[in-house]
Amino acid sequence: MFNEKNIPTLIILTPIFSIILLVSILLYYLVNNQQNNFKKESAQLEKEYISKQKEILKKETNGVISYIKYQKNLLIENTKKSIHIQMSTFAKNIEDNTISYKNYYNYIKQSATSNTDFIIFDIKNKNLIKNPDVFFNFDNINELKKILKNKKEAYLIEDGINLYLFKYLKNKNLILVLKKDIFYLLDDLKYNIARWVEFVRYGNNNYFWVYTNTNILIAHGKRKKDVGKDETNRKDPKNNLYVQNLIRLATKHHDGDFLEFFDTEKNGKVSKKIAFVKLYSQWNWVIGSGIFLDEIHNVILNKKKDLEKKTNHYIQTAIVIAFLLIIFISILSLMISQEINKTFQQYKYKVRRKELKLKNHNKNLHITVNKALAEAKEKDRAMLHQSRHARMGEMLSMISHQWRQPLNQLSGILMEIETKIMFKKADNKFILSSSEDATNIIEYMSNTIEDFKNFFKPEKDKEEFLISSACENAISLVKESLNNQGIKLYYKVINDKKIKGYPREYSQVILNLLLNAKDALIMNKRFNSCIYLIVNTYNNRSIVAVKDNAGGIKLDNIEKIFEPYFSTKTVQGTGLGLYMSKMIIEKNMDGKLTVRNTNEGALFRIVV
Repeated sequence: MFNEKNIPTLIILTPIFSIILLVSILLYYLVNNQQNNFKKESAQLEKEYISKQKEILKKETNGVISYIKYQKNLLIENTKKSIHIQMSTFAKNIEDNTISYKNYYNYIKQSATSNTDFIIFDIKNKNLIKNPDVFFNFDNINELKKILKNKKEAYLIEDGINLYLFKYLKNKNLILVLKKDIFYLLDDLKYNIARWVEFVRYGNNNYFWVYTNTNILIAHGKRKKDVGKDETNRKDPKNNLYVQNLIRLATKHHDGDFLEFFDTEKNGKVSKKIAFVKLYSQWNWVIGSGIFLDEIHNVILNKKKDLEKKTNHYIQTAIVIAFLLIIFISILSLMISQEINKTFQQYKYKVRRKELKLKNHNKNLHITVNKALAEAKEKDRAMLHQSRHARMGEMLSMISHQWRQPLNQLSGILMEIETKIMFKKADNKFILSSSEDATNIIEYMSNTIEDFKNFFKPEKDKEEFLISSACENAISLVKESLNNQGIKLYYKVINDKKIKGYPREYSQVILNLLLNAKDALIMNKRFNSCIYLIVNTYNNRSIVAVKDNAGGIKLDNIEKIFEPYFSTKTVQGTGLGLYMSKMIIEKNMDGKLTVRNTNEGALFRIVV
């Protein structure tokens, strides 16, 4: 099936069948997804609409209660203004001595009306002057005196039906009291508000109702003829005592709550109704309003139909676009396949030519590989040669530091011998003694040469050695050089460990790290220059840390510090020291050589 002849046919048919399959899958997913979304959106729509209607019920009911509060407060404020005028006239006559103390009682009787009474309390004599028929409890006289001391006047409502105005006359040391019975005023207000509630409408002709907390109907937007009746036993069409349930719910939840019950619509159909009721506690009125759920469902049904139309239109549009896309892709595939076929033939020819070239290349491949290997080995030899030269230079420098003092001593001996001979004071004993001292110095210098020769001698076999011994060998070679530069070396062995490896190579790594630290301190001209060499163990592995206070390595250089030919030294830097050290530790001894910066300088760690 899949051969060169039918490849053009496959090029034509594959995109067409692929797009048909892809479009079919997408259409199935799209239709299924749209149907699921329609269900979810319908449920969400219903939930949001019902929630919105509940908020409207709550808002409108709270609006009625707010109106009642406003009207009541307005009545109280107007009454306060009225009794204030009466009190001002009453007080003025007493304060101006128009009325004598003996005639206070008669003046009280003359000033009283059908719903207004006056009372006088003599603070000094603690005498209460009032009409005997007027009830007045004056238990909190001390608290009242404190209030009147600052305000001079104070209002008080008792039991919701008696409004008091207290006034203090300082020059007479009297408290005047005006008692106003507002029961009938409030009763008239309740009647007017009840009639107003019956005519209030909102939304789709929705209305309110008002009950007392004893189930007496006060007002109803539909059943005005039943006002004043006790509806404790009133039931809905499903025999539920819904009035009791409404009163109980409002009494229990003072912020109001929702309740569902059945009621009869205009067309005589029994339908479920959702209502919101709330208690106005000052009058013990339960105010509520409701809406038929059928009305809500009809609105939701219309919204669902609109949503369904949009969904179906969306699906139909997607199907049409999919078929147009299939036709377009089919035509495009036919056009492109012809060009692809031409290109395919050209590539086929080019491939044949490249196959021939590849065969020829494969024949010569082993020659190229051998050549590359030889170049790599030559490069390694060159790097090793450069490293040896660098080490030889370092060795000569250290030998010069080691020999400087012995040579000075030898020079002093020769000068002393020359002086003695010149003054003819050189005897055999002196010459033999000076000769012995010179011989010891020359022997020390010879041993130094031997130590350096052995130190840099290549090793073939691994052997066990102590980390501290390898470190001390390196220290012995560099100690004089550090002293000459004024650099202090702090060497500490916390825990020593014996390992198997190449001791001289390990010592060379330590030496190289110490020399690098020395060069960094000299180059950066650090005050109180010092190097720390610490030997320790962790998890059965040896750890050697070499730390300096030269300021550290630049962040740009720290990642490249172990690369060959990379050096931070301005002069005499080959860039091979750290590279060879890393090779010795990690390749020859299976360890790890790392570096990081500290607050003072660089820290190299050798873990083996």
